[in-house]
Amino acid sequence: MSDHGHEWHIASLVVRHRPEAAGAVAATAAGTDGLDLQLQDTTCSVLLQEGDGTRGLMSSIELLQAVPGVLTVNLVYHHVESRSDIDAVPGQIHQECTG
Repeated sequence: MSDHGHEWHIASLVVRHRPEAAGAVAATAAGTDGLDLQLQDTTCSVLLQEGDGTRGLMSSIELLQAVPGVLTVNLVYHHVESRSDIDAVPGQIHQECTG
């Protein structure tokens, strides 16, 4: 079943890596659509993945796992929101503000 376009996926990933891999993890995040580096220290990085399906999420996980020096990539949070609910929010906010 394809979820492309009908859902919005938000996930957080914790990547444990060797100190020398920190730059490559950051570069992988910078070069991957929907993947953003949120926090990084010497051996641990926290990334946020947003996109319209699980395919992009799985692709990001695979890319990070392939970085030399990466020890683990853990999915610690995954939320799915329907596009119709997201699209309804601006109208709901406007209605609440204008009474």
